[in-house]
Amino acid sequence: MKKRKLFIVGILVLFHSVLFAGAIKNAFAALSIYDYFKARSLFIKAMKHDTVASSYGLSVITSHNDNHFYNVDTAYKYLLRAQRSFATSTTKQRTKWLPFGIDSAAIKHLKDTIEFKAFKLATSINTIDGYNHFIQTYPTAKRVISAADLRDIIAFTDAEKENTYQAYKAFMDTYPDATEYADAKKRYEIALFKSSTADHKISSFINFIKEYPKSPYLAAADDSVYNLATPHRFIREYYGFIKAYPKNRNVTNAWHKLYARYTMDGKPQTFTNFHADYPDYPYAQHADTDLILAQTRFYPARQGNVWGYVDSLGKTRVQFKYEWADTNFFDGLAEVAQNDKIGFINKRGELVIPCMYDEAEHFHQTTSVVKKGGMCGIISTLGQTIVPFEYQEIMNFSEGMAVIEKDNKYGFISQLGEEVVPAQFQDAADFSEDLAYVQNADGKYGYINVAGAIIIPCKYNWVSKFKNGLAKVQSNSKFGLIGREGDTILNCEYDNIGDFADTIAMVVQGNKVGYINRRGEIIIPLKYEYTPDLLTGGMFHDGLAKIQLHKKRGFINTEGKIVIHPEYDDAQPFSQDLSAVLSEKKWGYINHKGDMVIHHKYDNAGNFSDSLARVTIKGQTGFIDLKGKTVIDMQYDAATDFSNGMSQVKQAQHLCLIDKTGTAIIPCQLSSIQTLGNVLQVELNGKMALFNLQAKSYFWQETGFGK
Repeated sequence: MKKRKLFIVGILVLFHSVLFAGAIKNAFAALSIYDYFKARSLFIKAMKHDTVASSYGLSVITSHNDNHFYNVDTAYKYLLRAQRSFATSTTKQRTKWLPFGIDSAAIKHLKDTIEFKAFKLATSINTIDGYNHFIQTYPTAKRVISAADLRDIIAFTDAEKENTYQAYKAFMDTYPDATEYADAKKRYEIALFKSSTADHKISSFINFIKEYPKSPYLAAADDSVYNLATPHRFIREYYGFIKAYPKNRNVTNAWHKLYARYTMDGKPQTFTNFHADYPDYPYAQHADTDLILAQTRFYPARQGNVWGYVDSLGKTRVQFKYEWADTNFFDGLAEVAQNDKIGFINKRGELVIPCMYDEAEHFHQTTSVVKKGGMCGIISTLGQTIVPFEYQEIMNFSEGMAVIEKDNKYGFISQLGEEVVPAQFQDAADFSEDLAYVQNADGKYGYINVAGAIIIPCKYNWVSKFKNGLAKVQSNSKFGLIGREGDTILNCEYDNIGDFADTIAMVVQGNKVGYINRRGEIIIPLKYEYTPDLLTGGMFHDGLAKIQLHKKRGFINTEGKIVIHPEYDDAQPFSQDLSAVLSEKKWGYINHKGDMVIHHKYDNAGNFSDSLARVTIKGQTGFIDLKGKTVIDMQYDAATDFSNGMSQVKQAQHLCLIDKTGTAIIPCQLSSIQTLGNVLQVELNGKMALFNLQAKSYFWQETGFGK
């Protein structure tokens, strides 16, 4: 009886297997003719008896977008079910599915197809939720990383739009593996610093330092505390800062500044008083040495092919070992070169900043613009990098800002090294009177403020810096003037405009010249002739301006009255009450009344300086006094104007200095002369020497000089 029951059960199982095998076959047949409704119904009925074939078939149906059952997530769910069941199936079962095209390769191909469709759907939606859904639903898909990257880009863009440290922090916390993480971190730090210190109070910067001890802007916070605590750079401010903020990175600098200000007169008693007033000065051991060094002028000198420094007695102060040495010390440091690289030494001869830079500027307010590897940065007197080396150029600071060039675009950085105005302009200039001109992508010029906001629209073909509240602008090839609010002072209708002198500027229209005041009003009509040299040579000087009429030169006063009739071929501005004038190819001198004081007889004539004027006859130069008397004969091939009682002259290809009597201070045999205060650095036959002008003697000579 028991065997009979088992036989009946076996027959029933075989019957159902055959029955559902037929259902699967019919389902795939329906599917092949796109009868999705019938195929789906048959697959669902056969699910319990053939999970692999039914799930695979349902996955195919729901992955096709030509029926209303289309749903990639559902298709993927069925596919994964088929994949799991297939993995545990027998060889016999797998053979049964082959007629329907079901094998591991087919399942993998369908899985890749569904994953690709899901990814395309996510990209078409292009939202964070859409990409997250794809990543979570299809965790093994090939394009999960791409989806994560696209999601991260959207999230980072959203954070950028909000541009708060909270937004950047949320992004970093949510997407720690994002490619944009480093950029978000940088922006987070900037936004956090700006937000925390927006009121620009010392207390805010101090709190920032305490709350965010790992911030990259601690140095900027320290510097802000320093600057706010010492706004006037008074000695008491420096000392108060040192006592109040002993951990600030600028304490050393504050001590040095305090010390320098206190001892600026260089008197011995001052140093004694300093020790008494500031016994806690941490560098007292250097005070005596610094006193001596501060009173000692160092002069660059060359011995053979190497440079060093000597003092006014010719004593070697810095050993001769550098390829080049600068002419002076700035902020206590001087540029030197080794192996074609520039570094800085102090007056103790210590190389405090290694020779590692390709170019360097003098130190100014403890910072220097240097170039390394073709890129510019800014370092401090301690050699610290204040601004990283990522700019093609960094100009000098003006009004707390410096022009930078990056990727052939121009912007601005602050003294904190912050890129306040990103490099986005075609051209830019230093700030002047709180405004800087910039050029946009269309080639037009306008002005921005220190925050980078456009104050005067970019609509001009050319502009100048502001000076005393006015700037020259050009539009449609014509010049005009504007004020700091962008208001028009003078319409763009002139061919040129000169600089203001004595509150008066020249204007040119056509071939005529006139003059305006600072309000843009014509105060002297355009009735004089224009030549290019008059744009600068015709400026007012001591109440007079040179003009041309009927191709002759004369002078007018600020009221436009002709005070020297235009009768000369040329004229020079007055100096020491005399003007050099040209007539019939000879120069002479007139006074303010137009009287000829020194008659025309010179081939060339210069202005008076130190009561002497340089004049030339037949190619030879000499000097005359205010009465026209020749005090130094015409014997030189060239000469400079007298300054401090001396003139540099050239005779027979050699240089020398003469005094106002014509006496040679140094014989005319030198090949070069460079003035270093009261000292001359001279060369003769390739050898160098240093000459003291007061003592009128050499105090140091390179070996072989004069031989």
